[in-house]
Amino acid sequence: MHFRYIYTRLNVENFEACKAFYRDVMGLSIKFEDDMDEYVEFDTDSIRITLFNRKKLTDFIPQSESLSYDPHNAQVVLSFQVKSLEDAIAHLQSKKVELLAPPTNYPDRGFLSTCFRDPDGNLIEIEQMTDVLIS
Repeated sequence: MHFRYIYTRLNVENFEACKAFYRDVMGLSIKFEDDMDEYVEFDTDSIRITLFNRKKLTDFIPQSESLSYDPHNAQVVLSFQVKSLEDAIAHLQSKKVELLAPPTNYPDRGFLSTCFRDPDGNLIEIEQMTDVLIS
């Protein structure tokens, strides 16, 4: 048995705000979109990220399942690599995105990073490799 990982789906409450955030702030291009079902798929050049209006989850998840969402949840973190953390932070600040903490250097792991949240509270990390050159 082989399981191939194909995408991460975020079940969001603020579908339109999150769609605009990942498109306009994060610069991801839309690969597929279904406005009727409030579903969008973004191309990240590797693993896809999809958004789905979580109000519609009841169509797929049995009602006996308990669904809860904490806006400060950190069970899943979307991590993005950037060439320049300084440039990425300047871009995010120009879009009024608040960082959760100043950039942190992890010399033992070879990267600098910081975190912020999308409009739905999902945690996002951006990191710049310091010991290898990324293209």
